[in-house]
Amino acid sequence: MEYSVVERRTVLIASCMAIFVNPLAGTMLNLALNAIGADLQCSAHELGWIASIFFIVSVVAMVPAARLADIYGKKRVFLIGTLIALVGLLLSMTAQNIQMLYVFRGMTGIGTACISSTSVSMIVDVYPRDQRGAALAWNTACVYTGASIGPSLGGVITDVFGWRAIFLVVVPFLIVGALMMIRFPYNIANTKGEPFDAKGSVVYGMSVLLVMFGIISLPETYGIVMIVVGLAVLGFFVLTERRTEYPVMHLALFRNSRFTRSLMALFLNYAASYCIAFFFSLYLQNIGEMTPTEAGIFLMIQPLVQVVFTLIAGRFVDRMDLRILPTVGMSLTLVGIVMLYFSTGLTYDITMLYIAQFVLGMGFGLFSSPNTTATMAYVDRRDYNKASALIATMRQIGMTASMGLATCLISVFLGTEAVISPDNYVQFVDVVKTGLLFCMVFCAVGTIFSWFRGKATSCDVATEGDGCQRS
Repeated sequence: MEYSVVERRTVLIASCMAIFVNPLAGTMLNLALNAIGADLQCSAHELGWIASIFFIVSVVAMVPAARLADIYGKKRVFLIGTLIALVGLLLSMTAQNIQMLYVFRGMTGIGTACISSTSVSMIVDVYPRDQRGAALAWNTACVYTGASIGPSLGGVITDVFGWRAIFLVVVPFLIVGALMMIRFPYNIANTKGEPFDAKGSVVYGMSVLLVMFGIISLPETYGIVMIVVGLAVLGFFVLTERRTEYPVMHLALFRNSRFTRSLMALFLNYAASYCIAFFFSLYLQNIGEMTPTEAGIFLMIQPLVQVVFTLIAGRFVDRMDLRILPTVGMSLTLVGIVMLYFSTGLTYDITMLYIAQFVLGMGFGLFSSPNTTATMAYVDRRDYNKASALIATMRQIGMTASMGLATCLISVFLGTEAVISPDNYVQFVDVVKTGLLFCMVFCAVGTIFSWFRGKATSCDVATEGDGCQRS
C-alpha cells in the first residue's frame, strides 16, 4: 500500500514524540539519584534498581505487545501504551518509598514497551526502503535529543523543583504523540484474526524475569540459581514455540544470520554503554563535587554529538554497505570508553573526559540508526513488527545487562547497603574502572559481530515493491 507524504510524516512525528520520552525521563532521573536516595532513604544498590526495574518489565512486555499489535493493530497498541505510560509517570510523582517507585516505574515500562515495539515498525511500514534510513535517523535522533537535554534539564529541575517534577515534564510529549497517531487513518494489523499465544507469553515472561533479576542480584548465590533456572525455562520456551502454530515470538527470524548478528551487535553496544551515564552521574557529583546541573551539562555532550552524527549517517546509510557505519561507530565507542578509563580516578582529567564524551557521541551516532536500518533490511515486510519488537527487546536487554553489571559491581566492592561517601571513594572508583573494563570487552566483541554480519546495501536485500531504484 502507498502512503501519502502527510500520512508518513504523521506516523514519524507521532513515533518521534512518544519515543522521545524514554531517554528524556531516564537521563533526567540519573541526575536525580542522589536526591531520590536522600528523600527515600535508600542505598546506591537500591538506586540502581530504579532503572533496572523499568527495563526488565519493558523486556517482558515487548514481545507480547508486538504480537498483540500484529493481531489487533499497531495504532491501537501504540495508543494503549501511551495511556499506560502516562499513568505510570503521574503515579511516580507520588511515590512515598522506593518500593512504590519501583512499581510505578514498572508500569511506565509496560507502556513504553507498547510504544517501542510498534513505532519503528510503523515507520518501516509507511516509508519506502530507499527513504527508510533517513526516517529512522530522525526517529533515532529524537531518542538522542531526549538524552542530550535530559541531564541538564534534570539537573535544573532537581535543583529548583525537586526530583518528582521530572516525571511531569515528559507528559506533554506523550500527549502530542498520541494526538498525532490518532490522526493516522490506518490501524495496520499484519495477522488480524490469529489467536494470541498466552501460554508462550507467560513462559517467556518467567524466563526473562528470572534471568534479569538473577543478573542484577549477582554475586549472591540466589542470583546464580535464578539465572540457571531462567535459562532452563527459556529453553523450554524455545521448544514449545517451535511446535506452536501461532507463536508469540517468531524464532525463524534467528535463522537469518545477518539479522541475528545485527541483533547481537545491538545488544553488545547497549550492554557496553548504558551503565556509563549511571556511573558518571554518581562519580561527578561525589568525587567531582559537581552539582546536578554541572554534571548534567557534562553528560549532555555525548548525546548532543550523537544527534548530529545520527542525522549525518541517515543521509548515507541507504546507499552504503550496511556494515560500514555501525562498525565504525562501535569502534569509536570502544576508543571513547578507553579514554574514560584512563581519565578517571580519585583525581580526573576533565579535558580528556570532555573529549571522551565527544568521541562516544560520534560512535553511538554512527552505530544506532544505521544498525537499525541494516537489521530491518534483512527481513521481509510481513515480519517488520516482529523484527521491530526484537530490536527493541535486545536494546532493553542490553540496557538491563549493563545496569545489572553496575549493581553487581557495587555489591561486590561496596556492599548492598552502602551509601557513597568519602570513606569509600577508593572502592567506588574501583567500581567505575572495573565496569569500564567490562564495557571495553563488550564493545570489542560487538565490533566483530557488526563487521561479519555480511556485505550488502539496503537495496541489495530489498524485496519487490519496497521502493528502491535498481540499476
